[in-house]
Amino acid sequence: MNAVFEKLVPEQKRISTRVGGMLIIIGETMFLFSLLNFLMITRLQYYSSGDAFMRRIFPDYLFFLMGMFLVAFIGMWITYVYVFPSKQRFSQEQAIKDNRSPMYNKIVEVQDELIKMRETVEKLSEKVDQMAEKK
Repeated sequence: MNAVFEKLVPEQKRISTRVGGMLIIIGETMFLFSLLNFLMITRLQYYSSGDAFMRRIFPDYLFFLMGMFLVAFIGMWITYVYVFPSKQRFSQEQAIKDNRSPMYNKIVEVQDELIKMRETVEKLSEKVDQMAEKK
């Protein structure tokens, strides 16, 4: 099964970081385009000739825009306070199940080694103290 998988998945190539860097830059700046799209869509919704509902609630487009930003801010606040911690905890719990995370396994291994080293240091410290008392 593993041999079949290795034949299906192509080998990764070592290339310049420019392509990856450009993709990261584009991905990080896409929210700016989303903001522009949001502004354009709000204008379409507000000034829609077939639906004057928003114009009745918000007498001016700027009030409408502030209302939309308030809704967006509340959504961001809820996401920051509730969603992010939940997603982080879930992903971390999933990562440590069934030895899925080599990093977690390494941390546990290092932690075990530290415990053994502490025990060794304590034993050596006790021996040094006993030797100092004998003098």
